[in-house]
Amino acid sequence: MGAIEEKIKQDLMGQIFSDSFKIYEFIDNRFDLNEEERSLIISKLNTLNNELTQILKEIKLS
Repeated sequence: MGAIEEKIKQDLMGQIFSDSFKIYEFIDNRFDLNEEERSLIISKLNTLNNELTQILKEIKLS
């Protein structure tokens, strides 16, 4: 994989993480969550981000 493709993928992954934070903010602003529920949502979003990273890091861009 070339350096340019790697840089593009890093930028895309950063955007995915940013969008995940937006999802968290959206949920947090609309639901009355306690700390345990917030922690669970953060954990689930982190798991999603980690699994997406594992899947996408070896796939070529189109």
